[in-house]
Amino acid sequence: MDGTLKVDATAAVVDQQTLIQGVAKYFLEKVHGPDGMPWGTKFADLEELSVQIGQAMSRSMIDQALVRQAQSVPSEAETCSGCGGRVEPLENTEPRAVLTRVGAAHWPEPKRYCPKCRAAFFPSDPIAGD
Repeated sequence: MDGTLKVDATAAVVDQQTLIQGVAKYFLEKVHGPDGMPWGTKFADLEELSVQIGQAMSRSMIDQALVRQAQSVPSEAETCSGCGGRVEPLENTEPRAVLTRVGAAHWPEPKRYCPKCRAAFFPSDPIAGD
């Protein structure tokens, strides 16, 4: 096994339904106040608000997950793919971005250096993106 855990997205949503409902209630109260959405609000306006908040939440969740992952490179990724020797972490990171279904995701990708091969590279999961 490669050490990764594939999460069943549908099961996670069902499992976290109470939290999701609470977050939705919080957003509605922040936008419309404690009395809720005013009478006569168009459904299209409610739908647009929901989509925009959902996409913003998705982008933030993706960014946070990618930053955390980049900060905890597993030991098996600390070897050179060329010679198999240990690599050294470099102080700086490389800004990375990828376009997702909800917009651009951003994270600082860690850099590594192999003194034997004299090569700099980014440790990454060989199945990233699957």
